[in-house]
Amino acid sequence: MTPEIKQRIDAIRHGDVPKGYKKVKIGIVPTEWEETNFKTMFGRLNRKNTTGNTNVLTISAQHGLISQEDFFNKSIASEDKSNYFFLKRGEFAYNKSYSNGYPFGALKPLVAYESGIVSPLYICFSATRENKCPEYYAQYFEGGLMNHEIQAFAQEGARNHGLLNISVGDFFNSAIVVPPLPEQQKIAEILTTQDKVIELKEKRIAQKQRQKKYLMQQLLTGKKRLKGFSGEWKKQRLSEVLKERKEKNVAEDLLICSVAVQKGVIGQIEHLGRSYAATDTSNYSVVGFGDIVYTKSPTGDFPYGIIKQSHIQDNVAVSPLYGVYIPVNYWLGYILHTYFQYAVNVTNYLLPIVHKGAKNTINISNEVFLSNSLYLPMDEEEQKRISELFIVVDREISLLQKDLEQEKLKKKVLMQLLLTGIVRVSA
Repeated sequence: MTPEIKQRIDAIRHGDVPKGYKKVKIGIVPTEWEETNFKTMFGRLNRKNTTGNTNVLTISAQHGLISQEDFFNKSIASEDKSNYFFLKRGEFAYNKSYSNGYPFGALKPLVAYESGIVSPLYICFSATRENKCPEYYAQYFEGGLMNHEIQAFAQEGARNHGLLNISVGDFFNSAIVVPPLPEQQKIAEILTTQDKVIELKEKRIAQKQRQKKYLMQQLLTGKKRLKGFSGEWKKQRLSEVLKERKEKNVAEDLLICSVAVQKGVIGQIEHLGRSYAATDTSNYSVVGFGDIVYTKSPTGDFPYGIIKQSHIQDNVAVSPLYGVYIPVNYWLGYILHTYFQYAVNVTNYLLPIVHKGAKNTINISNEVFLSNSLYLPMDEEEQKRISELFIVVDREISLLQKDLEQEKLKKKVLMQLLLTGIVRVSA
């Protein structure tokens, strides 16, 4: 980043207008950029589903407008869909529900399908004749540049079950910027190219995860054996390979951790941005390196909780509501960690032995958790070799994910610079 751009960013951040820029309703923009109403660039669509279309769409942060069948593996729409709005490819929908990363809702174009239908709670729209580059505005929306306007007219106190109280009139009267068309096209081209880079890296990760799942289905069931091993596998209760750890954080000097689906055992502040621990953590359970931790709360695709091995080198502490167990060795612990990364395996293991309790928590004692059985290798050397194979795969996936995060960060920076005009581009 050049000193000139840094100086420009600092000036705008302090509310000063740099040379070549002007102040408009939505902020400070280049003098050549215009400001108009949203309805100039987009017209409302209220086309009802008169053709009986059954492709019900929902808005996903990662996938945009995606079929509920593809996203949830089921439709959660009402039986009568005649009141739903019908969308064609290239048209847009705005979901007024606020979600992670989208505090004022998400505006997305339909890209993945020729057509589909959305909830009548969505606001639907398409580009007008004045709008020569809707691809630019797809990036504009993704960059959150509508948030300032939506925040201004959304009734904060009228949120209802996650919905913002926004009138259609206010939405279409909101302000939007209009850079010169060549600049719109160039910005869209740059950001779309970065999207393709991100998409390719996501596909590589998905492919590697499919390979890992196949390995799990083969190696962790005994269907396929590693070369050189022919020792016994047998069904064992987890109480034979795990022992409950009963140590408490008496000195209150340990890092307080949560357990996440993707990140496993992780510091609360690192994961959630702040600590949610009680003032007195002396009753919190100690977790050692390699221990298995079971959370007894439903989480996403895991209706009976999640099971993870701690890969933090030092002792940490977790809520006393969690179960903590010491495996007979690290390698078998990693096998269990890998096996239970898949929701279906957790459900198959826990369903026969748990009961849903008050407030949707899982009513299961630490002893009962250990009472069910899994088919496991008895030879420690085979356990080690199997777990080492998955450790290598997990490291590869982790490196790919870090690379992906860097590309996403690059996209975010590009959006902040290009969509605001801080950095100018020409065709």
